[in-house]
Amino acid sequence: MLSRSRRLIALAALFGVALTLGSGHVCARLAFRNGAELLSAAAVRALFAAVFLFALLRLRGIPILPLRASPRPVFVLGLLICVQTLAVQAAVARLPVTLAILLFYTYPFFTGVASSAIGTERLGGHALAALVLAFGGLTLVLGVHTADIDLVGVVAALSASAAFTVVLVLTPRVAPAFAAPLRTFIMMATAAAVFGAALAMTGGFHWPDSVPGQLGLLGLGGFYAVGISVLFLVLPLLGATQTAVVLNLEPVMVALIAWAALGEALSGLQMIGALMVVGAVIYFQVAGRAKA
Repeated sequence: MLSRSRRLIALAALFGVALTLGSGHVCARLAFRNGAELLSAAAVRALFAAVFLFALLRLRGIPILPLRASPRPVFVLGLLICVQTLAVQAAVARLPVTLAILLFYTYPFFTGVASSAIGTERLGGHALAALVLAFGGLTLVLGVHTADIDLVGVVAALSASAAFTVVLVLTPRVAPAFAAPLRTFIMMATAAAVFGAALAMTGGFHWPDSVPGQLGLLGLGGFYAVGISVLFLVLPLLGATQTAVVLNLEPVMVALIAWAALGEALSGLQMIGALMVVGAVIYFQVAGRAKA
């Protein structure tokens, strides 16, 4: 059981995660607008995170080798991070960044459903009500200006949501012999190695020619490295459900930053749908905890 002070610190850290990851998504949109290539951006995200975590391990004196247990489960998590990274970057490249992240942010709801499926939470009436509310919200978000909706982008965002759901649910349960920073480093190093190999087979890294594209790519890597590292350090402390509740702030951060930096905004009806989706997720998580 966490002390009150440690719990408050962990929650404050998650607020910072929401801000940094939201900023990273907006930087990704800026990079893609100015010549960044999808696989190169994915490699930058994973490499920056791996380097950041390596430095953290060195500062904390945590040895990487020899490993105390088989890293295979952590490698699988790293591969899922690869899927999530490529899918969310594809969604951001094809959709307005706010819409892409709203669709990706069905993952807190899926996290609750998955937790119910494995027996940690009963799927009751509150969950069914939340499902109906979330479906209605997504219908509003996607039903406005449907000619402008890229279906590939929608599928990519939802695929990223599914992959990240599995990562959140499994991370606190697999490889308990590994300290959280080491486990996260192995995940990110796995992702970086996969993307590096993919780049080597497809023509190498592509660096944007324009300054905005370069700044966007660097911002993407930096914000993601800090955000994803802190997220997986805090996750074992608060658990998947509480983590997902707090991270519902990220779509709000994305909307505000995208409006200020990129001039992107949702229509009034889309905003209502967005609020319904976020409200459904929060209701599901809070009601589920109250009934536990």
